[in-house]
Amino acid sequence: MIVQLLHSHARTRAYASWLLGRHGTIVRLLRGGAFALVELDDEPSRFLGGARRWHVHLDDLLVDAVEPPSEGNGSYGVGLSGTGREVVRHAWSPGQREGLCGKAVRPVLIGSWSPPFLPTVENVCPACVHLAGNDGTDS
Repeated sequence: MIVQLLHSHARTRAYASWLLGRHGTIVRLLRGGAFALVELDDEPSRFLGGARRWHVHLDDLLVDAVEPPSEGNGSYGVGLSGTGREVVRHAWSPGQREGLCGKAVRPVLIGSWSPPFLPTVENVCPACVHLAGNDGTDS
């Protein structure tokens, strides 16, 4: 839930009267984990310019629960390699220092939980997609 907008950007604070008290889901952590991309649970409002996703500072949020990924086959977290525009997302298993492809990674963690590895996002490692069994091929 968005409980305040003291630390968020001025563009976000401009919509404070419509954003405060709204619930949503953290889609992605940004800027070294200081900010979150939050997707609001309710339908886009004309007062919010039709936007559902907002760039909000973590200190402005009240995080009620974090849903861990389901345990089982193919459940991998996300690890990053590279920097800036050269960042690559890898499938990562907790306790490891490498992605499935063997490349050294920095795990993306929210507390002790890592968001699930999704093969459909930008800059994903094709080798990790294949090794995780998520490449969409039937062979």
